[in-house]
Amino acid sequence: MSHSIILVPFIFAFLTFVLRFYARERAASMANPSFLLALLTVLVAGTYLFLGVIEMLPAYGEAGFGLAGVALLVLAVARMFMI
Repeated sequence: MSHSIILVPFIFAFLTFVLRFYARERAASMANPSFLLALLTVLVAGTYLFLGVIEMLPAYGEAGFGLAGVALLVLAVARMFMI
């Protein structure tokens, strides 16, 4: 059974990376780390959703994806305070 609460850290991480990309990095290049991390966040969340839909999510997949989401959220918040 898939729980969509796991997607919450991914959403906040994505929004934080995008905010930094536009506010601090002036959206200068798609090769900026914030843009690439936002893309990675969407890809990981999309993979979680895709595996859930086709019912191929591993036994502890929800825990793994949840930890990945929290790790990306922590990285996003840390990058917001970096110069």
